[in-house]
Amino acid sequence: MQMLVKLLLIFTLSLLSPLSFAGTLDDVLKHGDIRCGVFPDDPGRSAIDSKGEWRGFYVDFCRAVAAAIFADPKRVHFIEVGPQTRFSSLQERKTDVVMYSSTWTMEREHNYGIAFPAIYLFDGQGIMVRKNSGINTLSDLSKKRICVTENTTTHTTLVQYLKTHNIDAEIFFANGDAFFRGSCDAYTADRLNLAVNKANRAEDPAAYHLLPERLSKEPIGPMVRADDPQWARLIRAVIDALVLADEKLISQRTVDQALLTHSDLEVQNLLGKTGTIGAQLGLRADWATHIIRSVGNYSEIYLRHFGPNTPVGVEQGINQPWNRGGLLYAPLFK
Repeated sequence: MQMLVKLLLIFTLSLLSPLSFAGTLDDVLKHGDIRCGVFPDDPGRSAIDSKGEWRGFYVDFCRAVAAAIFADPKRVHFIEVGPQTRFSSLQERKTDVVMYSSTWTMEREHNYGIAFPAIYLFDGQGIMVRKNSGINTLSDLSKKRICVTENTTTHTTLVQYLKTHNIDAEIFFANGDAFFRGSCDAYTADRLNLAVNKANRAEDPAAYHLLPERLSKEPIGPMVRADDPQWARLIRAVIDALVLADEKLISQRTVDQALLTHSDLEVQNLLGKTGTIGAQLGLRADWATHIIRSVGNYSEIYLRHFGPNTPVGVEQGINQPWNRGGLLYAPLFK
């Protein structure tokens, strides 16, 4: 009798386990779109344009996931999130994935029950000042006020840096808008974040510049719940597919020709002509082909939203495939 009770208890607990939830991919297929968390009003990264369409770097990654699952990049329900709700939206199952400027940390994965399946940007924390401020190095920030967003790794890094280098500066919780209004002498964030803010929120972008020092390394990636490894693997595969297509010079313009003529085994596996990667992910064989047709490869996305010919105007630098001097590296598609 005691053994029967134990078995029933084990069975009941297994039903209550987080892993007993229906898989995220099953849920997504059931409701017919992906619920993608993005930060609102952030041109270059995620914002609604004059035609009422979501545009931006992170938006394209949302659309890439939709293209992989549905062969339709428009099947995305965009959910607006902020510094705190980017985590809680996943915990409360309001979003399936969050595409945001979130730094991958071990503590965040532990505290919020989330996972970072991959990295889609390599960045570092910087500081922006007015060119006429007389601030030329970080040591010049003594007795100055620095704007920083609360509940971010940027804040904790800033506190540690000031303490380590004995810089007596005032920390003021505010975003870039407050800095451009003159509430602070400096503004700190990831360097790409600063470039986006300067391009979109400064009345005269040329009046500002970034100090040369970097305060940190910032591996930035999408976030998912930690209770669904299959879904995490799918999100990682989408990013890896964009990187591999870039490495192999498969673009939005050339993908259909590559399907017909490319003899490289990894490319054939990527595009679904050979191999079983799609089936392993729970997707159709040509899942990656639909991604590339919809949004292009990684560099096409980056250059479209952040590149030198955009208002943001940031060179790719290390955000390129390894064979062009960058840090982006996809696993073998074999």
